[in-house]
Amino acid sequence: MSDNLNNFLVDLASDPARLDAFLADPLRTLNESLLTEDEKAAVMTRDGARIRTALHITPWQAALPEGVMAKRPPAKGKPKPKSKGGGKSKRKN
Repeated sequence: MSDNLNNFLVDLASDPARLDAFLADPLRTLNESLLTEDEKAAVMTRDGARIRTALHITPWQAALPEGVMAKRPPAKGKPKPKSKGGGKSKRKN
């Protein structure tokens, strides 16, 4: 994930004065930032999908509830790893 872009967006969301400055003159605010040209272009589109791409967030990560961390799901077509323990438990009556 791009720390610069992430920090920039958090600053905009949490600092009303910075957000006002951005809304008044987005190019000036972006040019004063540490963002790359690609990150600046993504912010200027105001397109969530493009910004997530710049943040290197995949669609499945974006769908997770806030605060939930998950491992990447297995690729389609690959079998899930078998659980340890040998399958069905045998119970004697």
